[in-house]
Amino acid sequence: MCQTVQETFINLIAKHKEDDAYRFLHEQYYALLLKFATGFLKAKEPAEEVVYDVLYKIWLKREHVVEINNLRIYLFTAVRNLCLTIIAKHKREQDLITDVSSEKAGLTAYDPESIFISSELQERIKITINDLPPRCKLIYEMIRIEGLKNKDVAEKLNISVNTIDVQLAIALKRLIHTVNIFNQKEVTFKKYK
Repeated sequence: MCQTVQETFINLIAKHKEDDAYRFLHEQYYALLLKFATGFLKAKEPAEEVVYDVLYKIWLKREHVVEINNLRIYLFTAVRNLCLTIIAKHKREQDLITDVSSEKAGLTAYDPESIFISSELQERIKITINDLPPRCKLIYEMIRIEGLKNKDVAEKLNISVNTIDVQLAIALKRLIHTVNIFNQKEVTFKKYK
């Protein structure tokens, strides 16, 4: 009788051949999942991070694989969802950069009010960064200021890429909040001017 990939994986785990089980899982799905993730993210390196993250998570939950109806569908769905999360996060980051860049672009007219407003916004952004929790601040600075990649930061700090993503999202959420509050105050100020 021919076993499915999922059954073979479960049997290897049951026999405590965990190295063989992981190698088998990697051989069966890595290339397919990488191609799938690359189609979403349009770049190999972040696609590799996604696939490794998904395979690692399924490996951590290997005892629960028997509860999954179809391992292949589960893995592809997990990769798709993580890719969509990364795309959405990247879009939010780009929107924030665009907002801040638009503020800076207004400085070219050398309008004293615009210069004051922009410098005040920059000061508030610095304060927000300094007020971040220490680990969150460190991760934000390593990625945004030093220009390191999420994967490199994860290796240096000995934490998962997922933790990096969460901490970076916290930092960006606070920065976006700061910019939004500043923009609301600026609109109110101009309204009463």
